[in-house]
Amino acid sequence: MDAQLFLAHADDHRAVLDNGIPVDTALDAPASESLLPDAQRGANLLAPPDALPEQGWAIVAPKGPAGDHLLELIAPLRRLREEEQGREALVYRVEPGMDASAAANWIQRDYRDAVGRRESSRPRYLLLLGNPDVVSWDLQQMLGGEAFVGRLGFEADRDYEAYIDKVLQFAQSPEAPRANALFHSVLDGSRATLEGHKHLMQPLLEMARTAMKAGTFEAASIVDIPMATPSLSPDTITSTAAILRQSAETKAAMLFTMSHGAGIPKDGWKSIEQQRAQQGAMVLGGKGDLLTANDVAHARFLPGGVWFMFACYGAGTPTRSAYLPWLEKLRTLGMLGKVPGDVLAALPKEGESPFIAALPQSALANSNGPLGAIGHVDLAWSWSFLDYDISRTGLVPKTRAERFQGIVESIVQGHRFGVAHHSLAKFFRSVSTELTTSYEARAQKALGIPDFVDEPVHRMRRANLWMQRQDLRAYVLLGDPAARLPITKCPAGIMPIRKAAVATIETDDADERADAVLAVLRGTASVANTAQRHGVSKDEIERWVEVFVDAGRAALAKMP
Repeated sequence: MDAQLFLAHADDHRAVLDNGIPVDTALDAPASESLLPDAQRGANLLAPPDALPEQGWAIVAPKGPAGDHLLELIAPLRRLREEEQGREALVYRVEPGMDASAAANWIQRDYRDAVGRRESSRPRYLLLLGNPDVVSWDLQQMLGGEAFVGRLGFEADRDYEAYIDKVLQFAQSPEAPRANALFHSVLDGSRATLEGHKHLMQPLLEMARTAMKAGTFEAASIVDIPMATPSLSPDTITSTAAILRQSAETKAAMLFTMSHGAGIPKDGWKSIEQQRAQQGAMVLGGKGDLLTANDVAHARFLPGGVWFMFACYGAGTPTRSAYLPWLEKLRTLGMLGKVPGDVLAALPKEGESPFIAALPQSALANSNGPLGAIGHVDLAWSWSFLDYDISRTGLVPKTRAERFQGIVESIVQGHRFGVAHHSLAKFFRSVSTELTTSYEARAQKALGIPDFVDEPVHRMRRANLWMQRQDLRAYVLLGDPAARLPITKCPAGIMPIRKAAVATIETDDADERADAVLAVLRGTASVANTAQRHGVSKDEIERWVEVFVDAGRAALAKMP
């Protein structure tokens, strides 16, 4: 029985592990008894999880001038959330490069001390600012057990501005009464994608369709995007075209995809720039069919939606892979025949900086793109959706697609993205608790027995739990955790969205133009993004502002 890795070479798009890796190699995974904080603490249980006044929204920014600048960039978003929660947002400042130990200490000390250690005052929605070299992945993952956590990290100021303008626009303008659910499996012939389709995507689709018939999954539609769209001309029938077309046409959508993520080419990365641009891109089968940052940078792609991308490095790359000790141990034991050198070569190297994958980063910066993206920041294995029981005939795979069902349902029901992402935490906590309990039971049995050897069934169970734990903890949310799909359906704790007067040039309505001008003057929208949204030049928007201000002055001059 083999576990599958969802990683392919960026050049020829072939799977790095053609046949997977024997599940029993996990027996040599290093023991670990550490736990993230109890996931039940994520929400203030006395109020709905989506209620910002009770749950609180806060910011985590790096210390120093860089953090000061990021706080200036997100000021319009901060004002929106402060208005929603009825008080100023708490701002935490952190040191760069925190490892797991430093992150745990900061959470237990600074995170709680800032509110006098009053649990009722602790903010549950945390927006991390900056790339993972200044606010670490470890801190984001550790906070994931305590709160609803998301991250905004871009390379350019204009990308922060574009994302925030988009959040503000959709916060006041519902796109549809209910959400749409899109699913796409990349079936490239590899064992990984075949198992992913069988044990993850098909069960998720079946769960959604069954719940929809029962009235508990209130989506407007459920669409299984095919590998190719027949209506397209033969020379453009590709998964890239199919995904882009469906994502452009569907409003208020959740897109859940399963594929390989792009990793190191056969001959290695030519430069750091090439790695940053391609690692974690979505491999869509045939050579040349790769969904990259350029594909989603400008055209409509899930406008106001959210994307769950199941693939290696889909959200980013860490400083150090959680699987490195295990893989190095296998190499020491002479088991490299079962773990090809390409897997080790695909891991982050000593001294390399962590980074956000360019694909979701580009989609979030697109003014016609999604509001959130959820993905993996390490190697993504089939352990996250498969468990293994031991029978007389060997290992028996058990589908655990329900771990992801909660995310899909939460998003479609209109919950904030942070709440939806946090639904994975309960499964992580369950796995962690069972793993620690197993370690403790083994230690008790081994007391006073120098040559104690545990039973194979218990060793195998711990090995599976260890791998599942590493896999589940590496899913992170990119985007504001308080964002949600722009639908009129609202769960408890969220005020119904009322259609706002969003200006469009086609309406030629003076009131709507005035709203656009006021947004620019208040600083809740930039001139550039307002111009893009209305289909006019920046000079035209500046002319609107000038006319508005001049008319206001003239009116004031006439007042007694």
